[in-house]
Amino acid sequence: MPMKACKKNNPGPQTLFSNLRIKNASDRLTIIILLISLLLALLIILVSTQFGSLFTLVRSSDFPVGEVAEKDFVVERDILYTDEKATLIKKEAAEKLVHPVFRVNEELIRHSLARFDEFQESFIQLLQEETPLDTIYLKIQLTFPGILENRDLDELYSFPLLENLFSQVRLLLEEVLQIGIINLPEQTQELFSAGVINVWRWRGGRLEKEEYSLNDVLTLRSITDWLEKNMDEYPEESAELIRSLVEAFAVENGFIDLEQTQKQKLRAADKIEPVMAKLVEGQNIIRKGDIVKEEAAAQIKAVGDYSANINLISISGTVLLILIVFTFSLYILDKRIIKIQIKRNEIFFLALAALFYLLYSAVLSKFFNPIEGVPFSVILPTAALSILVTLSISANVGFIFTFILSLFLLPIIKLDIHSFLFVILTGIAGTAVVINAEKRIDLIRAGFFLCLINCLILLALGFLGNYQNRWLLPAFGWGLLNGFLSSLIGLGFLPVLEHLLNASTRFRLRELADTNAPILKRMLTLAPGTYSHSISVANLAESACNEINANALLARVGAYYHDIGKIDQAEYFIENQKSYNKHDELKPSLSVAVIKSHVKIGIEKAKELALPPDVIDIVAQHHGGGIIKYFYQRALENDKKANVTSEDYSYPGKRPRSKEAAVVLLADTAEAASRVLKKPTIAKLEKFVWNIIMEKITSNELSDCNLTLKDLEDIKKSFVQILGGYFHSRIEYPRVKEETH
Repeated sequence: MPMKACKKNNPGPQTLFSNLRIKNASDRLTIIILLISLLLALLIILVSTQFGSLFTLVRSSDFPVGEVAEKDFVVERDILYTDEKATLIKKEAAEKLVHPVFRVNEELIRHSLARFDEFQESFIQLLQEETPLDTIYLKIQLTFPGILENRDLDELYSFPLLENLFSQVRLLLEEVLQIGIINLPEQTQELFSAGVINVWRWRGGRLEKEEYSLNDVLTLRSITDWLEKNMDEYPEESAELIRSLVEAFAVENGFIDLEQTQKQKLRAADKIEPVMAKLVEGQNIIRKGDIVKEEAAAQIKAVGDYSANINLISISGTVLLILIVFTFSLYILDKRIIKIQIKRNEIFFLALAALFYLLYSAVLSKFFNPIEGVPFSVILPTAALSILVTLSISANVGFIFTFILSLFLLPIIKLDIHSFLFVILTGIAGTAVVINAEKRIDLIRAGFFLCLINCLILLALGFLGNYQNRWLLPAFGWGLLNGFLSSLIGLGFLPVLEHLLNASTRFRLRELADTNAPILKRMLTLAPGTYSHSISVANLAESACNEINANALLARVGAYYHDIGKIDQAEYFIENQKSYNKHDELKPSLSVAVIKSHVKIGIEKAKELALPPDVIDIVAQHHGGGIIKYFYQRALENDKKANVTSEDYSYPGKRPRSKEAAVVLLADTAEAASRVLKKPTIAKLEKFVWNIIMEKITSNELSDCNLTLKDLEDIKKSFVQILGGYFHSRIEYPRVKEETH
């Protein structure tokens, strides 16, 4: 693994913020603008997703029941609502299925048994006192009026085993009372629609709950039948008398508990889940001229209620998603991932492009939709933005920007997977078709490819959605229109974007690489030696950048313009001097001031020409902070007091920060120094170039770039090949013996 010739960055998480190198008010302004962009994006997305809640346009009063509808009512989005009528019917059914509760009164059981015991005791006492039968009749009627008929008292008076009989009657009476003799009120017959009741009784210290069919309920009317069914074991001669006694003392002791029954009904109704109905987007609830029915009015009211409610859960999810995507964007746009450092004006452009895209999408989503089956995103200029970002910044940023846009778009397109896929795929296609574009006319050719790719994407989505064949032609029409307009937008807005961003696009660089540019013609006229030197440096730099996969076109343009600061003082630079050297009459300090000034003048001229920042950086960094050795040595020789410092005789420029700037620095040094070589050979050139490279390494001139030792080796080979071509007429190739030596 090659070692780097520059300083290693400290490890740790990097973000777009770290790329900005926040140090001053301008950097803080950048962060503020980014945060404002985030807030605006949130506002656009939330207004779009909560539009119906914020701007309620549905009024049920516009559609009164029984009146003629004055307009159509079409559902704008899928909603689930509670069908109140169906829910009410369901609850009523559940309530009717609740069995009424009857409670057996324990106090009445005790009272009835006590009365029977009193009767038993009185009757036996009268018999023991040998009271005449007529008197017994009267006394029993006095104490228990109408309790028994006279014939029953006659049988009881003459029954041989009376105590045994009374014991059997009491047991049977207690059983009947414990079961419960139910009172079925006629005024609450609707409670018995299910034909079943619940009987609650206390027995043995615990509450028993038992269901009875109405046909099986024990009442005063049915007690005789019950006794007949349950007295098979009793002797026939006593059975009739026992039944009479039981019936005489049996009383109704089971009564309906309306409060408990109502609680049971309410509990059953509460358990019923609301009946949910669905209205789908595009559903026509009522047409103009139709009579508004209750069902339609209820649906319109449901749409209005749904629209008026702000969905806090949806808002929370949307905000969380946008924050996650924003944070993800800061990290994925790290220099280590996209391979370039995004400039501030490019950040502003990306933010504005994203906001425009979201606003455009939000507006169209409310007022326009393509035909059924065609994803909504087919009307969005996604590929146009991808093309502009790719050409003005880089392909990596183009791919990433497309993906980020698709994530931001998810809430607006209501998580529609087909629209999401089309955004990603057409955006990637937009980036891919212009990666190798060299001329503006190539964008037209790229547009045709984009149209074809869009059609293929829609065809695949159509297969996934099982759409019918008649859908195919309109879908292809939308795909062709999207691709054509995207390429047209890209072609039309690119020059504007190049001017606004002052971007070093390949088209702009090709225009700047034209040697017929006025500034280069002026250089040819006033500083022909500098012009020749710049052309040679451009050839060296372009060749080397091709070898190390750097931007060769940028390096060539940077080399053309790197010495434009020499034009106005051309005679002070040796390549433009023929016989007379002006520096022979100047002090070293004055000479070095003139030499150093060409960098500053060059930067000023580059800014006047509105050259891209990347080119200006090459102009500013093509000498780095290197020492101007010739005049430094002269100063040391002339100044006996040794008041000379290397800083006074060094270029004021910054060290190269890009591969292209570093290559131009090396090419500039190698080309200038090679002019003094005598009888250069390949071996001499290799040693010569490598010494220049090592000198720059040891003086830390390459410590801020990203060149590796392998890159430097490739640069050396490229320089040797080009320089060897320059000196081909004088090269003395070494013998094999010399090479082995």
